[in-house]
Amino acid sequence: MQLAPKGRTFNAQGDYLIGLNDKLTIRVIGNTDLAGDYVVSQNGTISMPLIGSERAAGLSEREFARVLTTRYQTYFKSPTVSVGVTGYESYRVFITGEVRKPGVYNFQEKTTLLQGIATAGGLGDFAKGTVILHRIGKAGTIDKFISEYSKILNGENRLDGFVLERGDVIHVY
Repeated sequence: MQLAPKGRTFNAQGDYLIGLNDKLTIRVIGNTDLAGDYVVSQNGTISMPLIGSERAAGLSEREFARVLTTRYQTYFKSPTVSVGVTGYESYRVFITGEVRKPGVYNFQEKTTLLQGIATAGGLGDFAKGTVILHRIGKAGTIDKFISEYSKILNGENRLDGFVLERGDVIHVY
């Protein structure tokens, strides 16, 4: 089994990266008129009062707060901006095959392969125990990783703690 590469849901520090359709709460301390709830558009931006459209997708909450703080410095002396993800709409994983509850799952926090399978109710009665993970790789290719469920359970190759990424498809045979 080849270990899957890191995806695009978390940065190297483990911070969640904002994605399309995610819901954000943004506050500018001292200016309640600018506070609000926003949804990241399909082009990865949100539109903010005074500064207009700003790219959010691909940034962590902290990084996006810094971007907004810099932009608002044009209008305010020392702005302090906070950003929080309130709806992880882009952290969607598809679990199919011989699990008890196949479906589309939106996760609210970092979720491992083993936790994802458990969320889908674990292996079904007719599962042979093969797990295939499909992930969008670089340049839009689909990478495929295969393992036996027993190896994942036993922690072989550190697969029990393998973190799922947005758009992953897990199929269990």
